Amino acid sequence: MLKKLLLGLLLTGSVSYAMHEFELNINNKDLDLHLGLDMGQFNDTIEPDSFLIQGRLMKGDRDHARLPYDQETNILTELGFVVQSTSALAEGLTLGMGVKLAYTPLDNQSVFAMPIGVVGDYMLPFDIAIPLHIGGLFYYAPEVLSFEESTRYIEYQANFDIQLMERAFITTGYRGIKTPTKERSNAYYNHSYFVGVRFLF
Repeated sequence: MLKKLLLGLLLTGSVSYAMHEFELNINNKDLDLHLGLDMGQFNDTIEPDSFLIQGRLMKGDRDHARLPYDQETNILTELGFVVQSTSALAEGLTLGMGVKLAYTPLDNQSVFAMPIGVVGDYMLPFDIAIPLHIGGLFYYAPEVLSFEESTRYIEYQANFDIQLMERAFITTGYRGIKTPTKERSNAYYNHSYFVGVRFLF
């Protein structure tokens, strides 16, 4: 019993201990890069793994978008932060809240918004050598937080992660990024499945 408890603490620590993150997600059309910097590694007054600065670059393909016929997709860029901590709701559960700026020019209808969101990660309580995680996020910007041609911004994602090593994961999931504009209320930047890798360092 003691050995199992110690192993569980070590596995949990490998996820929640102060770490920067790099993630690469792909499918046959899209490329999605994420970088998260743990501010606890730079400032001793900040609790480790509680405040992350996050950036993103995504090249979405038109085949996974709904846009006016005369538009092509462009790079989506994001910059924001997430405040997170372990939750008392369940062992192995981490929850966070954040704000970010999201921008893509989309040729003649620029999308610019400041969505607010929640993120979560749960390590499944299985007694196996390779930890498994489920996670997700939801971000939303109403009209008051949408600029340029944007009227709203909605992003959601569900993912399943396999922790192959202490600092390396294989991830797969589904994401949606809705970007309605003043001229096209049903436009979206990307809806697609993905597979990728995530590293902690």
